[in-house]
Amino acid sequence: MMDIRSLIQQLRQPGTRNGIGVWLLPPELLGQVEIIAIQLNLQPIDARQAYLERLPAGARFSGLTRPDGHQKLLDLMRALIDGTHSRDCLLIYNFDLLLLGLEVDERERFWHAALEGLPYPHTKLVLTLPEHAHALFPLELSQRYSALIAQGNL
Repeated sequence: MMDIRSLIQQLRQPGTRNGIGVWLLPPELLGQVEIIAIQLNLQPIDARQAYLERLPAGARFSGLTRPDGHQKLLDLMRALIDGTHSRDCLLIYNFDLLLLGLEVDERERFWHAALEGLPYPHTKLVLTLPEHAHALFPLELSQRYSALIAQGNL
């Protein structure tokens, strides 16, 4: 696995097929994500807040626990990719809070679709996950997608 700077550089390469990467964030950096994003020339986005803003007015439930919950997160990813931002690469934080809402099989569907099925996005995304949140990103996926995962060295 690579470091975060290498992942960002790889995502920003012209013609890169997949514009979504995962950063396994060390615990000591958890409260500093917005500052780190600016240091890395990324735009920080709070995934939880972005998701809540997309819910219909008066919604009482997130919809993530439904059998198509992974589609809700994919829709959020597409909206972020297609949106207008001040930078070409976004650092998405608090994403783990949304993943916790998905059933285990829905979480796997999300990862497969996100890391394989959103090709050539204009805006690149770096999804942050706590380093020790292994259940949110299963081991078999980390081996398969190792080229899209960064460990937390800064």
